Amino acid sequence: YRGGTDNIRLFFITNNFNSATVPMRYYDGAAFSAFTPQLDATPTYLLQAEILIPYYGRLLALNTQEGAALGGGVNFYNRCRFSQIGSPVAVDAWRSDTFGKGGFIDAPTNESIVSAQFIKNTLIVFFERSTWQLRYVGEYGLPFIWERVSSDFGCESTNSSVIFNEGVLAVGDKAIITANAVGVKRVDLQIPDFVFGINNAE
Repeated sequence: YRGGTDNIRLFFITNNFNSATVPMRYYDGAAFSAFTPQLDATPTYLLQAEILIPYYGRLLALNTQEGAALGGGVNFYNRCRFSQIGSPVAVDAWRSDTFGKGGFIDAPTNESIVSAQFIKNTLIVFFERSTWQLRYVGEYGLPFIWERVSSDFGCESTNSSVIFNEGVLAVGDKAIITANAVGVKRVDLQIPDFVFGINNAE
């Protein structure tokens, strides 16, 4: 990710493991630093996220853990939280109680965010049993909105989505699919039972 100026590069690390000794981190070319940005005046912090991904000059955290201290907090499984435009490591970059800084938007579903991938300039977000796009609308206070792409097909594993020219391939609980901003289609119609032999393993 780009830092506060164009000559700074930041590398972010998350493993979605909410532990007091394992925070998210970022590397600035010289050292690793813990990454637990403050979200409001309470104070509440962003403790973990399933996915960190840049989008239109902001850093997005999907499927978040938020609370007062590492090792605690609450899982907001359907949440997209976003930073300010510019540096995501500035002190107030994620503050949702300061207009124009950070914020969040929850998808209107009770499923968890599992994976996310870009197809061209659209961010496709896979939930457990549905697929959505997170569309940029450019509003200063709320720059993104959720739009459902499919109510039937989702994704099973965070790092399983693969980009192709016309869509993002994902393995779900019912089918192997490709998704883009306008729809989802099965690509396993010749082998419809094959997906049931694929399982997540620790």
